[in-house]
Amino acid sequence: MKKYRLIILLGSLFAFTACEEYLDKSPDLGISEDVVFNNYFSIRGYLDKCYDCVVDYSYWKSQEANRAHVGQISDEAANPYTFTHVTNFINKGIWQNTEAAPEIGWTQGLVGSLNGRVIPNAFLGLRISNRIIEKVPDISILTEQQKTELLGQAYFFRAWFYFEIIRRVGGMPALDRVFSSNDDMDMPRMTYQESTEWLILQVDKAIELLPHEWEATQTGRPNKVAGYALKEMAALYASSPLMTNPIDRIEDNGYDTEWAKRAAQYAKECLDYIDQTVPKHKMMDGARYKNIFYHFPNFVSDESLWYVNTAGMTRTGSRQDVRIFWITTRMDARKGNYSEPNVSISQNMVDKFETKNGYSATLTPAGWVSNDPEFDPDHPYENRDPRFDAFILYPGEQYGTYANGDPNYVCTWEGGADISPAATTGSTVRTGYLVKKWLWPEAIPLDRSNKNEGFTKYYWNCIHIRTTQVWLDYAEAMNEAYGPKAIPPGYAYSAVDAINKVRNRVGMPNVRGEKTGDTQTFREAIRNERTVELLLEHNRWFDIRRWMIAENLFSAPNPIKGVRAVPSNATSLRPNPGNVFTYQLKDVPEEIRVFERKHYWYPIPKNESNRFMNFKQNPGWE
Repeated sequence: MKKYRLIILLGSLFAFTACEEYLDKSPDLGISEDVVFNNYFSIRGYLDKCYDCVVDYSYWKSQEANRAHVGQISDEAANPYTFTHVTNFINKGIWQNTEAAPEIGWTQGLVGSLNGRVIPNAFLGLRISNRIIEKVPDISILTEQQKTELLGQAYFFRAWFYFEIIRRVGGMPALDRVFSSNDDMDMPRMTYQESTEWLILQVDKAIELLPHEWEATQTGRPNKVAGYALKEMAALYASSPLMTNPIDRIEDNGYDTEWAKRAAQYAKECLDYIDQTVPKHKMMDGARYKNIFYHFPNFVSDESLWYVNTAGMTRTGSRQDVRIFWITTRMDARKGNYSEPNVSISQNMVDKFETKNGYSATLTPAGWVSNDPEFDPDHPYENRDPRFDAFILYPGEQYGTYANGDPNYVCTWEGGADISPAATTGSTVRTGYLVKKWLWPEAIPLDRSNKNEGFTKYYWNCIHIRTTQVWLDYAEAMNEAYGPKAIPPGYAYSAVDAINKVRNRVGMPNVRGEKTGDTQTFREAIRNERTVELLLEHNRWFDIRRWMIAENLFSAPNPIKGVRAVPSNATSLRPNPGNVFTYQLKDVPEEIRVFERKHYWYPIPKNESNRFMNFKQNPGWE
């Protein structure tokens, strides 16, 4: 989307100090209301500030995380940097009164920008969308078409930003208006499911008003399919074990079957809409699969349903502006430069990728283990799920070349340049693995002057919902509502069918029969498939919380694992002919994960919960 905005609308935001002040009566951004609402383009410019409030998890300074990624809060990855709030607060369980931290922080600093914290940005987005919904219907200078376009987006944003808040802190009051200083803000919180009911009303209005597609110059604005996708995703969350609790309890009572039925129905409606009305958004497969994540000449991939359109930033920005901040930026070590990785994928995730025949392959203290008769423990990364080769760089892998054409290797073996570089903070690959998912071979090596033309070959975007996720959501909801193999009247696919469609389109066989016998067994297969497919796409952290499995995942003293690859014959930069690796499971003791029952919900700042009698704090944070 090209951002047509009046310069005056890019001015400073108000200083906000409490959640109700984000929803305060003043709608302007430093200018008068009469100026904002006197023509279509200034109103749209005001609304467009919402796009700056959508979190961009692919931006290295998003929420001022500074090279940290939400996957490094979960079990997806390790963070080599020791100075981030993720390392020093979130992963240590210090969540209360940590206002500046990403994800959990409520600070007003940088609100309304990509660097703003997600919760304050969501409150600001709600405030803007609420003002649009309140004012636009009565503005006579607008055409009916203009009103429809503005209101469709505003209702979508009202639903999206509300979802962003409740999936972090739990149920909230219905934030359905621009509150004034005279309003009674001591409103009781609704349950998560009650909040989702209100959210769905908003997104239904958005679906009614939004277009099937926007013209090319407006790419990035939400359309009907984004609304359908948000609706089914919100319902799936509402069906999940964590979300079935009242405000004052955190217990695992399993899925809510009725909400699972609704989530399955909504996912079916989304997939039917894609199939019948916008078929270009079907799952991408075969040779097109990698272009879900980087693409050209289009700004976005066809599978993307709701996303942040960076509109070409990647082809003009410097290395410091690179939005895929988790890629390795290893320099030519022969010139005395060093590796600067940002995200190291964990062995925990590598173990999720099956062999090409559908068997598990796990690195244990005794070595690699698999029931696949074709699995070779001496070459454990061969003949795996094709997504492993598409997503992950492993020790000794040749990927890309130096400027002179010499092959570049992932030097994460013992003695390799990527784990024993020049002494510098954040310069070692703690787990042995790096990220390939958003990294094309021509982008290696990156150089600080940005002279490498391969670096600017593709576009990429922060994808919040894509078509394959809808299939995965459908499978999870169907399994919890009806079981693995049932196909109720009106439906075309069972939960097993849906998972097999996701697998088959990348060349994987159907899920093995022993995993499909009952709901509980197949639940684990669905979760594994989801973890693999959506690796580092801003889902795993929310999934392990809504499934209420984070406590168990992080209960061991060293929950994050890596690989120690020991070469028989290698320099620091390349394996020599005849080299053989041996592999050992290793702990990553730097990767602390303190997670107690209270951490399933983020705390509400005490100055908020303490001033109101009816607005309850989350359990454990009193």
